[in-house]
Amino acid sequence: MKISNTGAVVITGSNGGLGLRLVSEFLKEGFTNIACHYHAHSESISALLKQNGLDPHKHLFKADLVEENEVVALRKDVHEKFGPVWGIVNLAGASSNAVSWKLTSAEFTRVLNANLMSTFHVIREFLPGMREKSQGRIINVSSIVAHTGVPGASHYCASKAAIEGLTKAIAQEVASKLITVNCLALGYFDEGLIRDVPPEHVALLRQRIPIKRLGNASEIYPLVSYLLSPGAEFMTGQVLHLNGGQYT
Repeated sequence: MKISNTGAVVITGSNGGLGLRLVSEFLKEGFTNIACHYHAHSESISALLKQNGLDPHKHLFKADLVEENEVVALRKDVHEKFGPVWGIVNLAGASSNAVSWKLTSAEFTRVLNANLMSTFHVIREFLPGMREKSQGRIINVSSIVAHTGVPGASHYCASKAAIEGLTKAIAQEVASKLITVNCLALGYFDEGLIRDVPPEHVALLRQRIPIKRLGNASEIYPLVSYLLSPGAEFMTGQVLHLNGGQYT
């Protein structure tokens, strides 16, 4: 199903592993009306855009999404270069590893801000424009660990579970304006944070996935494409699990 051409799609965290693969799939499908956010580094996403004949100066936007003033500037810049925004894919986030009794308040807050507050700031900033036009699609990204938990990542699990609650609440707030808000609870994929997991642990993860493999990051795109399409108007407030059948 085709994504609407009535406005741009903003992808946060586009320089990360999952972000890069998602942007790549957009470009393969010929959809170039994309605003790619990054935080600190942009080398990989810049190279990808250039390879597809796009000007990084038009399509790249730098911002620390935890800082409200930077998100305001991001929204203004995107609107100036692209006009109305049709969709948002909130991929930006962070994690770290520490058992709860050794986890500092500062580190817990850092990860909570990077995942939850960044998502909230982006949605809050772009929603007025969507409400004005009575159209829009928002996709947030959660994780299987919001449902199963995982040792050493209580802050990450908590932030992802909170994103699911945020999704459901905002979906009800804006449904009358024909804006949908959904959440992808992703399992274990071959890009992203999995790159920091030791190989022996990855092998154990594969064994716990009924399909016996990691997800291919490219497999996320068809679901994202559907949720961003005009035909997905009746799908809102949902947490959609993409995890190879793994729930425990």
